[in-house]
Amino acid sequence: MSTFKNIKGKNIRSYANNAPSNATAGEMWYNRSAQKLKGVVPLNSWATGGTPTVGNVAARAGAGTQTAGLMFGGTTGAPAATRIDNSEEYDGSAFTEGNNLNTARFKFDGCGTQTAAMGASGYESSASTDGTNKVELYDGTSWTEVNNLTRDLYGIYLAGTTTAAVAAGGYKAPPSPAVTDLTQEWDGTNWSNVPATLGTARYMGIGTGTQTAALACLGYAYSPTVTNKTEEYNGTSWTTGGDANTARSALGGCGSQTATIVFGGGPVPSGGSKTEIYDGTSWTNSVDLAQARDSVAGAKAGTTLAALANGGRNGPTFYSNTEEFTSSINVVTAASWAAGGNLIAGQRNAVTFGIQTSAVFAGGHSPSGISVNSETYNGTSFSEGNNLGAPADYAASAGTETAGVAFGGSPPAGGANNDTQEYDGTDWSEGNNLNTGRYSIGGSGTQTAALAAGGSPPGNTGSNLSEEYNGTNWTEGNNLGTARYKTTQFGVQTAAVAAGGDTGPANVNNVEHYDGTSWTAATVYPSTLTFAGSAGTQTDGLVFLGDLGPGYGATTNTYDGTSWAASATLANAGGNTEGDGTGALALAASGGPPSGRTDGSEEFTGATTAINIVDITTS
Repeated sequence: MSTFKNIKGKNIRSYANNAPSNATAGEMWYNRSAQKLKGVVPLNSWATGGTPTVGNVAARAGAGTQTAGLMFGGTTGAPAATRIDNSEEYDGSAFTEGNNLNTARFKFDGCGTQTAAMGASGYESSASTDGTNKVELYDGTSWTEVNNLTRDLYGIYLAGTTTAAVAAGGYKAPPSPAVTDLTQEWDGTNWSNVPATLGTARYMGIGTGTQTAALACLGYAYSPTVTNKTEEYNGTSWTTGGDANTARSALGGCGSQTATIVFGGGPVPSGGSKTEIYDGTSWTNSVDLAQARDSVAGAKAGTTLAALANGGRNGPTFYSNTEEFTSSINVVTAASWAAGGNLIAGQRNAVTFGIQTSAVFAGGHSPSGISVNSETYNGTSFSEGNNLGAPADYAASAGTETAGVAFGGSPPAGGANNDTQEYDGTDWSEGNNLNTGRYSIGGSGTQTAALAAGGSPPGNTGSNLSEEYNGTNWTEGNNLGTARYKTTQFGVQTAAVAAGGDTGPANVNNVEHYDGTSWTAATVYPSTLTFAGSAGTQTDGLVFLGDLGPGYGATTNTYDGTSWAASATLANAGGNTEGDGTGALALAASGGPPSGRTDGSEEFTGATTAINIVDITTS
């Protein structure tokens, strides 16, 4: 009897709790604390992908991978069996139309990559039912006809590359043998028949792997008889592999001889949504496609961890559906916003600093006037704190709940002030002033290493000034590249980000990085942006809320120092808040203009990833 060590090459180990974070799929161990056998199990799923440019299409061929795929040929089915010569590239999100095949066709197979693909055999655009021997190669730009297969066929099993491929099986109408067991090899120039033949003559299955390590999976032995047979080719001969769980034809697939995934196929519904994975010995059922269909295409250079299914049909109904298969040992919990505590007296354009469970909220304004109130937040509720020494409306801030600093802003009489106020966790005290008074200013850093950038002097003109604070004095630094106010700013004094703002004439989406000396342009924000909140660092930050141009939004975008990515949406749209916390745990407190935004707070929890550990039981 086989043991775990025979199969995996190592014994089951014992740990006080769970295995190390680098545990791999299939690994098992004994958890002494729980007194249970534990293991890492992959999570498989299909998710909706992009829509092809050609619309509803079936029986096309595929090449490439899930994030660099190529789909070509096929039939749209209206009128009956209409062949197309379309080809299109997939980037993991959207399809882009490419140059057409020289010969329109369907019921054929492909192999290779997005920039070096092959399409061979198929029904071409003539009235012939014999299939075709035509072969074309794609170089990432255009298709070129090359030397033909040794006979006219459709529904072949194709595997390999544009320089070394193998084609097996296929169908040719009588009086020639209808279903063939023929094997042909491609050397980069010519096709030649080889002595090896399939054990079961067949067509309309799927070929995967390479010329010297290929699979011929399932298909028709003779219509309407479908087979579940798998055969393996070593470059010399075919041998029997494991039988699939569900016999079917006109399916999609990809992978290698020891790791292949197949999906869809007819007859529908018995095989149309089925997914199976081959490990070089046996087939295992996996998660079903969302759309049951046959005549589905796969990106043939994909893997059992990341596959792509496109098009297909169920009888007279043709589909444009694209689905992406992912297998991962990680459980991903999506980012989210949740309601936090309500403020005692919500204000707009107040200063906020600290972290999600230990924050300060002070100043700002309401319809009744400018405020000097301050409140502290413990992650659950707000408490009244000691008042500011002077109003801080449209000001900026930096620091923690026990060591913060607020600076700039607009006094009750209007204009711009240069006030600096420090907070020690209990009381506010006056610090040395900014060199230049500004309001709607950006701020980040700590009480002893703060950064003030942009803002506006009286007149809403926008400023490019930046100043550094060392806990005692402000020193002018190098200017922003774009003068603006109403920016949002996050990070530290030596690695900060300033995003969005208003130049005076217009709102902008400009983003700049500060390295402690100079400002440089960075990737622009996805929209124009003013009066937004932000949190985190230059390489792990997020921006939320704000006036996005046509009005206030509830969006969040994360930032990794290079690119922006959409994240969770807040319950209440608005802006006019600074925000505080980290890229993983942030706080949006008060703001406006909606009352729900002014009175309350929301807490952000970033996306998390954990290994999928399960209890292993006997059955």
